[in-house]
Amino acid sequence: MRVSFTVVGDPVPKARARTVRKGGRTWSFTPKKVVAWEKVVKAEASRHFPEPFNGPVALSLAFFMKRPKSRKKDNYVMTTPDLDNLEKAFLDGLNEVAYMDDKQVVVKSAVKRYIITGEPRVEVVVSALRNQVSLEGFLNR
Repeated sequence: MRVSFTVVGDPVPKARARTVRKGGRTWSFTPKKVVAWEKVVKAEASRHFPEPFNGPVALSLAFFMKRPKSRKKDNYVMTTPDLDNLEKAFLDGLNEVAYMDDKQVVVKSAVKRYIITGEPRVEVVVSALRNQVSLEGFLNR
């Protein structure tokens, strides 16, 4: 089974947890902007998944971002945010909706591009990987 959908909005990279010390207490939190983006991802994904996949999945992500005026000829984004940080926020947003846990993602492809027309967005394809060849026979030799 394969599910495709688009999340409209400026992609937000996963930021490191912030640590605060006050009055002898220390605690950590995820920045609000990251939490809000993960909620947007989860809400859109939940419209397309009646239940999470329970086996291995392949994930394809295409991040389309606004082109700065200084980058008239570039198609690919070679500046921040880093692609792996964009992926992390998205993977976490899909937890318990597209799959139970992002450890199920065994194949992944991603690209970040500048948009020429339209809104910033992320185009997503999640595919359940079924009928995989078992390695048990090889491992027990």
